[in-house]
Amino acid sequence: MQLFHNPMSTCSQKVRLVLAEKALDFDSQILDLQAGAQFDDAYLALNPQAVVPTLVDAGQPLVESTLINEYLEESYPKPQLMPASAKGRHQVRLITMRLDEVLHRACGIVTYAIGIRPGLLRRSQADIDALIAGIPDPIKRADRAQVLSKGIDADNFGAALSAYLGILDEAENHLSQHDFLAGSDVTLADFGLLPYLLRLEHLALIAAIDARPRLAYWYQNMQRRPSFATAVTSWLPTSAVDAFQAAGHAIKPKLDLLIQRGHSDR
Repeated sequence: MQLFHNPMSTCSQKVRLVLAEKALDFDSQILDLQAGAQFDDAYLALNPQAVVPTLVDAGQPLVESTLINEYLEESYPKPQLMPASAKGRHQVRLITMRLDEVLHRACGIVTYAIGIRPGLLRRSQADIDALIAGIPDPIKRADRAQVLSKGIDADNFGAALSAYLGILDEAENHLSQHDFLAGSDVTLADFGLLPYLLRLEHLALIAAIDARPRLAYWYQNMQRRPSFATAVTSWLPTSAVDAFQAAGHAIKPKLDLLIQRGHSDR
């Protein structure tokens, strides 16, 4: 297998976690997203949406991280990461659908507004415009343009942060009933959410996790799994993590205020 991915990408982490849980080896192909490697013609032939990850198995390119993980579960079923019952599998898919439809967009807005914007603003406006123009999805393209222009003062930032916190509340509620998001065993739902909590920690927003005790306990337990070191920690570039955290700390008072408003708006 070949995995086209990025060390900091939440969706790449999601797939690497499942590959590690299943002890599946892969040939790593890292894409520099800030340099625009995802827009190269050779990569677009594999993934026309210009996003990571893309898994190539037996010559077949597979896209969309949630679907890639379901493919891995069906093709390499040990250890089992989906419930045995149809109702249980339905619950996992309800959760992963929420992550894909709500949290992923919110995470992109929050990440670019806080962590990526400072570095990009050191580049020429022509470079920034080219990166934005290359995004195939018009909604994502508009989101990116707003947050790169205004940061956390962008019109879409408050709603994104509130949506992020809302998903954390949903996870806290799930964990009030079970040890894991979809029941008593770890599933694809847990590996789907985990990278998004790590992103909050990297952006100096870990207080949003700590405010939810069941979620914080789950997060600590998930990080203790051997797959986390294999799939996440060992890949993380220290310089990028440090830059994200420094950017978050630099605006922390304003972020804390926005988080408080996000709580009151829900």
